Formats: sequence, C-alpha cells, structure tokens
Amino acid sequence: MNTLALAAVGGLSLTLLVATISVADDDNHNGYKRPKRLALPSDAPLLWKEECAACHMLYVPALLPAEAWRQQMQTLEQHYGSNASLDAQQAREILDFLLRSSAANRLPVEPSATAGEPPRISQTRWFAHKHDEVSAATFQRAAVGSRANCVACHHGAERGNFDEDRVEIPR
Repeated sequence: MNTLALAAVGGLSLTLLVATISVADDDNHNGYKRPKRLALPSDAPLLWKEECAACHMLYVPALLPAEAWRQQMQTLEQHYGSNASLDAQQAREILDFLLRSSAANRLPVEPSATAGEPPRISQTRWFAHKHDEVSAATFQRAAVGSRANCVACHHGAERGNFDEDRVEIPR
C-alpha cells in the first residue's frame, strides 16, 4: 500500500476505535443513557428554588423524564412522607418548568419500589450503574446520609455537574 492509502486505512481504524470507545462509554449501559443536558436552566424560577430547596438539594430536572416529574408534582401532599403541597398556581409554575427542562430526557419512567410513591432518581438503572462501586455503608455514613444526597460527593450536583473526576466521598 502506498502511504496515502495506509493513512486512509489508519484514519478509518482510528475512527472505528473512537466509535467503539463512545459506545463503551460509562454513561451508556445497555442502551440506558444518562440525559445529555444536565445543566440547571438559566430560567429556573425562584419559586422552584425556594420551595424545593427548603427540604432537599435541588435536583437538576434533566435527571428524570417529564412523566416522572409529573408524578412527583401530583403526589406533593405525600412527598416521601412529607406534605409538600403548593397552591395550584405555584404547582403549575414549577411543573411547567420541570416538564420543559426535562424534555431532553427520553428515558422510561422507572417506578419506585414503594407502591404509590413517585419515581426516585436514586432507584434508576442509570444511578445504580454509576454507583455500582459505592457500598451501602458509604451511603449510610453520617456525612453522606443517603443515596439522595448527591451534593455530599458531587459538590456541583445542584448545577448538574456530576463529573466523576471531581467526586469526593466523605469519610
């Protein structure tokens, strides 16, 4: 082969290698991909921030599909054991934001293991795959608290930053 043909074949091999690496990427587990856009939308309403962050960290809407957020908002009177009810106008404003902001997440809704409870991010296949090396004891550490406390290890979680290279698991 001449040098040009070898370079072309080498380029093809490199392209195939890159494609193989993309498919084998850690965020693609059996066709179950993490949402692509995790950044907190700049139009996030203050109402959402104040109401939701009053009890827990702000979960980036792209972590769940729209239907899961709809289920969350329909069950606020019994929100994981707490009454998080809002008036109709507040609930509509927050729901509209969550639906719009999670539109890129086309994953199926994975029901909660507890009957009647809305879906939990920490019970998705994606979450389980991404945390498969984290022991149950680690999640139970006082500094972590639970699987739902993303900010304990992912300090940029409320901004959608779950970069594995920046994870710091508290002792």
